[in-house]
Amino acid sequence: MEGRRRSIEVDEDVAVALEQRAAERGVTLAEFLSDVSAVDAGTVALSREELAELDERVADWERDRDDVSAEEVFDRLIDRAEARLRQTSGASRG
Repeated sequence: MEGRRRSIEVDEDVAVALEQRAAERGVTLAEFLSDVSAVDAGTVALSREELAELDERVADWERDRDDVSAEEVFDRLIDRAEARLRQTSGASRG
């Protein structure tokens, strides 16, 4: 992550939880917070691997569930991903 650095103070428990979440994802704390911020702003960038996984899931749904549109599947997957990120980032908030 490039740009001007800034220090932000948080409670010890919050700092530990954020560092753990970042480590679980294999990213730096700054990258993790950037991702959380992007989700909160509604601008989520997907890696090629994540996009390929979504494409595969949509194809599976289209093949197995003719009554559900691909758009609906995609919306559900994005909703789940955003909820999961909010849950992991919000679990440490007071």
